[in-house]
Amino acid sequence: MAAAAVPVRGHAQRQRLDLLLDWKPAPTYAGFYVAREIEAFKRRGLDVRIVEGHGVNVAAEMIAAGKEYWIGSSSASATAIGRSRDLAIRSLAVYYRRTPTVLYSRTEDRIDAPRNLLGKRVGLVQGSTTVDEYHALLLANRLDRTRIKEIDVDWDSKALLDRKVDALLDYEEITPAQLQSQGNRIAVMRIADFGVRIYSLNLLVNEMAWTSSPQRKQTAQLVEEAVQEGYQFVRDRPAEAATIFCRLFPDFSPRYVNLSMQIVSRQLALPIGNQTRIGWEDTLKTLSSLRLLARAVSAEEVAIYD
Repeated sequence: MAAAAVPVRGHAQRQRLDLLLDWKPAPTYAGFYVAREIEAFKRRGLDVRIVEGHGVNVAAEMIAAGKEYWIGSSSASATAIGRSRDLAIRSLAVYYRRTPTVLYSRTEDRIDAPRNLLGKRVGLVQGSTTVDEYHALLLANRLDRTRIKEIDVDWDSKALLDRKVDALLDYEEITPAQLQSQGNRIAVMRIADFGVRIYSLNLLVNEMAWTSSPQRKQTAQLVEEAVQEGYQFVRDRPAEAATIFCRLFPDFSPRYVNLSMQIVSRQLALPIGNQTRIGWEDTLKTLSSLRLLARAVSAEEVAIYD
């Protein structure tokens, strides 16, 4: 949805709102934090507190419950799967229209196409949406899963650095970028380049808040506009966005944040936040092929369009 010009409102008029992210702070979510720091929320009369989450599925369930939080981020997969289970959630905007998940490996191992995984050891974090996307990659490229050794790993790169696995999965701007910023020779294989057509990071709203409360609907639209402005800033000015993010989270290495923010910037397609029926239909088709949906879901059930 296109951002509208909003007049500056007085402090006394600002509405307090808790916005739930699906995970801990990372450059992935820079648009939310930047929106707050450049006062995109404030200029729309909102006083937003950004809350760290505990995973995309948890975020979707909490927003569906509508008790503590009724708006926040999740992933397209969690949104669609949640809708198939009749969770009261709808997607208001999609920021990553291509999944940022990559298989990352040591450069010398030359894993740059799906066929190179045959005979290799792949580390999987059980319960992660990246595992479902990995399965989608194998299906899209007709690879025999039995010819790949799958090993359970934790959410870090230790197994790869210790040579216990040949490849791991993560968003490109997170662990792979961290390793590269530290001087490690790391190669990435973007699964979106090999037939996995699926939306990723999106903005969720509680369905009842949207349909039954005109005030919350208006607030949700203002949040969407502000976050759009934040991600537009990230896309257009990644170095400045990195500076803002480093100021907020000084424990992150500036070198990592700068590299990661460039990756995030490239990931953001114009217009920022745009979602289409075709995009959602592709996502639903992929999830259905993996038998992840509890029932058939239409693109109209999942998302709110212009």
